[in-house]
This record gives sequence, structure tokens and C-alpha cells, in this order.
Amino acid sequence: MKPGFTLLELLVVLVIAMLALTVVAPRFSALLPGVELKTYSQQTAALLRLARSQAIGRGEEVALTFDGETRETRMSDGVYPWPENIQLQLPTAGPPRGPQEKKMIFYPDGSASGGMITVSSSSRQYLIEVNWLTGRVSIHE
Repeated sequence: MKPGFTLLELLVVLVIAMLALTVVAPRFSALLPGVELKTYSQQTAALLRLARSQAIGRGEEVALTFDGETRETRMSDGVYPWPENIQLQLPTAGPPRGPQEKKMIFYPDGSASGGMITVSSSSRQYLIEVNWLTGRVSIHE
């Protein structure tokens, strides 16, 4: 018999590895504190950049509504929920429609209502800055 592994042995090892990953992967975020916060901060910045791009592409205002009551961000094309342990704070841009509802507006020329969004958890925080003149979105730790 030749040395090596049979196809059956390889499949058994792959199945065991997949089972181990399905058990470990959901708990992996708990092992690395701050990963969820950083990921959500990057996703929020990407959503702001998408809104700016849509405003320029469509030639019309695009607004992101941050609702603290329902813990979600709304844009014309969808609703994006906030993770449970993450808080968002931003100054009011224009009159809020509800007690905890705030907006960030992007205009067709690329500019924005501007402001800063603080994304925080119990351990750290990130600051997302939207420049009112250029609409540029940047993240600061």
C-alpha cells in the first residue's frame, strides 16, 4: 500500500474542522474586545460614503436617519440595525423628527450637513467625522 491519505480520511478531517469552526466562530468576537466596535464604526463610515456617492450620482439629497429609540440607521434603500452593546451619539443637523432621531444629509454637490458621530462601547470609542464642505468621511480612534 502506498503512503498517504485516502479521500475518506480527508473528508472526515474536513467535517471535523467545519464542526469546530461553527462552534468557535460565534464566540470569537467575545475573545477579541473591540472588534465589533471597530467593524461597526467602519460599516457606519462606509454607509456615510455610500450616501454621499448616491447623492452625487442621483443629483438629489440623500439623508441618513439615526434613530436612538429603535437603534437603527435608515437610508432610502434600507434599514441598518445597531449592535446591542454599541452607542451612537451625534449632534442634531436640522430639527429632529423624534426625541432621539437625528439626520446626516448629503447634497448633490458632494457637501454634507457635516458633524461628528461618536461610536462607543464600554471599552473604547471611535469618532467618525463628516466634513460639511467636502462631505469627506474619516474615522479617528
